[in-house]
Amino acid sequence: MITYKEFEVINTLLKAGSVAENAPEYVYDHVHYYAFKDVDEVKRLFDSLKSKGYITDSAVTELGLKEIEALKVNNAVILAAGGSDISAKSVYNMPKGLFMKNGETLIERQIRQLKEAGINDITVVIGYKQELYFFLVDKWGVNIEINPDLKKNNIYSLYIAKNFLGSTYILNCDNYFEENPFSQYEYNSFHATVYKEDAHNELVVRKNQSGRILNVYSCAKSGECIYGHAYLDPEVSRRLLKYMEEEIDDFRISSLFWEEFISRHADDLDMYAREYSSDFVFEFDSIQEIQNIDGLFLGNVSGWINEKICTVLDCTEDEISDINVLQKGLSNILFTFVVRGERYIFRYPGDSTQFFIYRKNECVANKLAAKAHADDTYIYIDEQGAKISKFRENCIDLHGIYYEDVELMKRVARKIRAFHDVGYDMEGWEEYNYDPIWQTERLFKEASKMKGDLFKIFEKEWVMMRKLQKYADMDGFKHTFCHNDINIDNVLLTEDTLDIIDYEFAGYNDPGYDFGRVIAGLEYEADEPKILDILEAYFDRPATEIEHLHWMAYSAIHNWYYVGWALYKESINESSRDWMVFFFKQSKKLAQWCMPRYEKLYGPIEDPKAAPEGWKE
Repeated sequence: MITYKEFEVINTLLKAGSVAENAPEYVYDHVHYYAFKDVDEVKRLFDSLKSKGYITDSAVTELGLKEIEALKVNNAVILAAGGSDISAKSVYNMPKGLFMKNGETLIERQIRQLKEAGINDITVVIGYKQELYFFLVDKWGVNIEINPDLKKNNIYSLYIAKNFLGSTYILNCDNYFEENPFSQYEYNSFHATVYKEDAHNELVVRKNQSGRILNVYSCAKSGECIYGHAYLDPEVSRRLLKYMEEEIDDFRISSLFWEEFISRHADDLDMYAREYSSDFVFEFDSIQEIQNIDGLFLGNVSGWINEKICTVLDCTEDEISDINVLQKGLSNILFTFVVRGERYIFRYPGDSTQFFIYRKNECVANKLAAKAHADDTYIYIDEQGAKISKFRENCIDLHGIYYEDVELMKRVARKIRAFHDVGYDMEGWEEYNYDPIWQTERLFKEASKMKGDLFKIFEKEWVMMRKLQKYADMDGFKHTFCHNDINIDNVLLTEDTLDIIDYEFAGYNDPGYDFGRVIAGLEYEADEPKILDILEAYFDRPATEIEHLHWMAYSAIHNWYYVGWALYKESINESSRDWMVFFFKQSKKLAQWCMPRYEKLYGPIEDPKAAPEGWKE
């Protein structure tokens, strides 16, 4: 039997077809993973193989082909059932495998590369939006299998394909290979790896000196990461199937990646690490990683983004460059890009936003804000939620400044007043009417579907907030268009500019509501001079006692809404971080300051019910 390194020489020559000259140098240069020490070692291997009659100067002989016949790859399985994870936001309007580059989907590129290598028996395991993959049967002659349970991890998808495992390549649909990595022959079982300096979100291999995988683990700072394709030889497949049959019904097993399952039985499954360079194999599990593949982002995150940018900025696709996806944004996907030397930011809405955001309101509000110069970044917005803005370079980090710097908060208050002034007496305001208590009810109702009766859990607080709104509305303040979400992330400050951005929660309502996260900072008490200074900047005069009380009351209601927002986000498995506790504390602190003052001003009123009538029906 030939050695592993002799096999690599033969296999590389077979993939090349023919090598005109300098065959050892060619072989050394065209193996994209560690196999040989240097060219001299390859030359020695050539001499050995020639003496055995397996190769001539640059070609494999019939005897050589016969020698490696037992190492022939029979088929491939592509795992394409996933996608609900990365598709949790509407920016992904198709399964990952159907993302396209240069007119070719990722999964079709893999299928083509397999077929070019002589691997024609291909099975695709599908699940998420499975119907979109059906065309592969007629176009490429592949077999498809359905994973019926997408709550389980890809070990279950591999189990679904158990009847097709033998001498088999295993691929993920989101892999992208710069060059064809596949061959008609493989020497032993392996998994491709790539070394990464930041491996916190990856599976990392621990191996012995010969490259055999001893363990697969996560949460490493750096290391050789599981990445790309794998190959299972017949014996490893047989043993793997035995273990899967015995353990697949264990819920702890079905939540694993298949590589983690291999690791559980590493003593009995001979798998080797095959390390590639980071510019040879790519995959993406998050939107940020799409940028690693040149040209993959804009053409796939949505079919109309390119067209939208070109129409609004009067440019061509070739002029769009330097795309940078941002992680900032609790509800949306954001990315910056450059056109003709100017940087812009594109906002694409996430799925969960459609429940509590009214895009028509946002469009009207953002245009009013531009008119008032409250937001001078505005370029374009539509009712689908797409938005293009100027990108502010060198923004000042407001952490430790917002709330604390009264002069900054006074500037913010003046911007708010300018925005409010253009929104008064708006014709057809009823269409944009925004009742914060009713909006909060909606969030509590939806969150209660998963979290139980939240009106009962927060009964005392609900009675207080409803009563507080009744008191505040007795003050008789005129309504206008409001931003409704002015927080540290929605205020952009540079040396020369200040903009209030992101009008997603806008509506026609009480102007005091806009100060929930302006005068209700963590360090502020309701009656301290800082608040009066900020209100004086808003009114361009000292606030009256009733104005002060009213603005504090609606700040309490504002924070109560965001308790509902946080509960709703948690109910759909989207983290609200520690915001829920912050909003809860703020709303109660402010309400408890306001209530005795209103009772003294207007007298007692009847306690309202905690829950709206018939909400469970």
